This record gives sequence, C-alpha cells and structure tokens, in this order.
Amino acid sequence: MARTRYVQSLAGVSALQEVLAAPAFLDIRTLSIAFETDPAVVAELLPPPLAPAAAPRATVSVSEIRRSNCVGPFNGAAINLACTYQGEEGLYCLTMPMDTGLAVTFGRELFAEPKKLAEISLDVAGGNARGRVSRHGITYIELTGRFEGQPAEPALHYAVPHYYFRFLPAANGRGLAFDPELIRVTHRGTVHRAVRGEGTITFRESRHDPVIDLPVLSVTGATLSEGETHTSAEVVTTVAAEAFLPYAYGKLDDLLEWADTPVTA
Repeated sequence: MARTRYVQSLAGVSALQEVLAAPAFLDIRTLSIAFETDPAVVAELLPPPLAPAAAPRATVSVSEIRRSNCVGPFNGAAINLACTYQGEEGLYCLTMPMDTGLAVTFGRELFAEPKKLAEISLDVAGGNARGRVSRHGITYIELTGRFEGQPAEPALHYAVPHYYFRFLPAANGRGLAFDPELIRVTHRGTVHRAVRGEGTITFRESRHDPVIDLPVLSVTGATLSEGETHTSAEVVTTVAAEAFLPYAYGKLDDLLEWADTPVTA
C-alpha cells in the first residue's frame, strides 16, 4: 500500500496507464491555414529517415481544446510539414506550443512532441477568426481567417500519422544519451463542423522560435473547424545519434543568448 501520492498503488498505475495509452482531446475548435513552402527548406528540416512529400505542403494551426481526458482544457498551436516514412504519407511537427504546463509535459514526455509554454489565443467573431502565439514578448505566429456562411456538418473521419523523435541529451552536455526513437502517433478523429475560407499567415522574427525561416510562398486555404481527436503511438525505428544531433536543438530556446554571462568558479 502506497503511503504517499508520489508512489502509486498497482490500481493507480493501471488507471494512469489507461489514460496514457488512449489520450482523447474533445470539443476542439481550430483555425488551420495550409500553405506551400520552399521544398529545399522542407528537405533541410526533415530529420532522417523522414523524406519530403511530393509537394512542399505545410499547415499552421491554433486550437482551443475545451475538454480532454488527460490534461484538462488548454490552447495549442502547431506547424506541420508533409512528409513520408517508408512511402507512407504523414506529418512532421516542427513546433507545438501549448499554454498550460501540464499540456506541455504530457505530450513532450509521452510522445516527444516539440512543445514549449506560450501565450495562445483564438478569437472567433462572426465570419472572422484570429489566432496568436506569443513567447518572450513576441507574437511570432499570427493567423487570420475570413469565412462566409455557417459551418457545415461533414462528419469527416480521419486517421493521420504524425512523427516525432524521442531523445535525451547526454548528461555531460555533449551529444545524445542514446539513439533517438522515431515515434509514430496516429491521430484518429472526427470533424463535426467546418467552413472553408481565406486566410493570412504572419511569422515574426524570434531567435528562440525561428518559424520565420519557413517561407510562406502561397496560402492555399483556411479552415475553421470543430471536432475531436484520439491518439495512439508506437516506436517504428531508431536513428543514429550522430545523424540526428543537428536536429536535436530545435526543441530548445537559443541558449547562446546567455552564454556570455560571467560565470564565477
């Protein structure tokens, strides 16, 4: 029998594992904008063994997740790049800011999602929507959408693989502790209501979140939707630590901002 809540009973472990094995994110409202980008930039951003999709497609989204079975309500955002793994189409997430600490740690530790704590808002009024993501006093992602008519009810079901890399830095700060795992997280869900329209994307300079390095060559559409997502995950392969190392620091803020701070031995 566990005497403290830092140590779980067998029943508590079983209950927690049920949540970890089947996270559900419900009552989601999302402003999503699709765009075409530079294929050379996509090729640089995708860690091996991921490969670019046939077209350099990307999406940026801001969401309100108003219910979940694991972390409560929160707001989140994501930039996803179209990719392939062993010929299967999927998405590679470049960055995934969240506005609660629990939402950050849950997905980062479980799936290795590239999450950071941020200020995130999604405002919808009439046929207009605006999403903002801010860190360090900079609104580095801003979306606007314009929509006509009422959202339709398509009851669209989907299953999309998302890819993340789980790794840890070596304890001495040099290299990685082990060969990273490539994790495939399958998002299965339903779009209950959606309306398509036009949108704009603004990426602003931030040394800690350099999303502006991803060119927006043309916006191909905007969607305002409501739905739900259920996730499950599996490790599909490992990657040599040396090959992945150049990509490993993209999850961090730019630590070199403080590197010149005097250090007293």
